[in-house]
Amino acid sequence: MVVLGWFLMQFKIKTAETDWGRYKTVLARNSDVRKFNDCFRQILAGTAAQRVALTAWLEECFARGELVYGIHVSDRAQMTCLVFDYAGRHLHFIDGADGGLFMAAKALKARVAQNASVRT
Repeated sequence: MVVLGWFLMQFKIKTAETDWGRYKTVLARNSDVRKFNDCFRQILAGTAAQRVALTAWLEECFARGELVYGIHVSDRAQMTCLVFDYAGRHLHFIDGADGGLFMAAKALKARVAQNASVRT
């Protein structure tokens, strides 16, 4: 099935239901990046050096009491899809593997408990 998807997208095949040449663009647009419950949740891909820099910045902001954060590092991601039709009505939930957002939330809660003076 993966080879079929690659073929359809690579050669920009149009079917009655889907323009496969635009599918990656539509997929990205329909991927879930939202703020829920006053928390910003984001899955990022980057290098080890970028992660170190981001974590240092987050730690500085945390030390100043500006934010509380949780982080989970994984070497891969997973995507769960809710597809009504391939022409545009579909949602994609992206998460880090090995627990992803759940593990980041657990780290966040531990950080809050560690420093009760910081409010989420």
